[in-house]
Amino acid sequence: MPDLDLLDKKIMYELDLNSRAPVTEIAKKVRTSKETANFRIKRLLKEGYIKNFYTIFNTSKLGKFYYKTFVKFHNATRLKEQEIIDYLKATEACAYLGSCEGPYDMTFLIVVESSRQFKEFLTDFKGRFGNLILEKEIHTVLTVHRLNQKFLYAGPSKKHSFYQDEIINSDIDETDKKILKELSANARIPLVDLAKKINADSKVIKYRIKKLEKEGIIIAYASAPNFDKLGLQFIQINFALKSLRIIPAMIEFFDRTNKCLFALELLGKYDLTIEIHVENDRVLRQIMDEFKEKFVNEYIDYDIFSIYKEHTILWMSF
Repeated sequence: MPDLDLLDKKIMYELDLNSRAPVTEIAKKVRTSKETANFRIKRLLKEGYIKNFYTIFNTSKLGKFYYKTFVKFHNATRLKEQEIIDYLKATEACAYLGSCEGPYDMTFLIVVESSRQFKEFLTDFKGRFGNLILEKEIHTVLTVHRLNQKFLYAGPSKKHSFYQDEIINSDIDETDKKILKELSANARIPLVDLAKKINADSKVIKYRIKKLEKEGIIIAYASAPNFDKLGLQFIQINFALKSLRIIPAMIEFFDRTNKCLFALELLGKYDLTIEIHVENDRVLRQIMDEFKEKFVNEYIDYDIFSIYKEHTILWMSF
């Protein structure tokens, strides 16, 4: 376990609930001084326990949705794999990219406005790297459930769910888009700095952000912890289910482990993706043994992936 005390863990928990919360608000919730809270936050960033702060958007209200893709390589050298990584990192539509061990070698999210756009991406991707791809699986993301981090401090549960099954083009202008783009990369950017970057009055920016939150375009402000630094393995479990009706109960089960951060409902080979963060294989095996005991008649099969490197974490492209 990393060299973090209870106050550090409480601060990380609060930052994950709302990474835009003022230091005074965080200090009050964790019962410490503003100066201490500010010092601890800066130290958590400096020492790499937190990589960055990002914003979670309801992409469907921006007229976009996700394709989640799994890829298995064939005769790909480390140099060629890096070439694929660099290509995807430079792809504007790539909202998430991770390298993994398991049935597939890589997983990524592509955010698009239509299936035609995804086809254009896929055509170019296969044209460049098709000879290196042994197998691929493509899923449409139907629903995203974002649970709060409880793997360091088990505070009350809070879940944000947003649905991709109805695409809506919200009435946002260029100023809104600039705000969303800046917040996607740094959710904790001070209002004054944000106003300077966009070249607009800070009061206008504050009003616009509140409006985007009220309309459900901005879902939450979260933090990206460094799982390696925290001594946690990032595990993704992908399920093929007998019935979709069991999904809420499965999400509740994994939420109660205090290890689960994301659950994605999918259309494709897999019906549900669960993302958990565990200390070691023994803890993972204990969780899966309990899962099988409870849901033995509810699933067809599942695959376990270990995400050992995250290359892109934006969740939205602009």
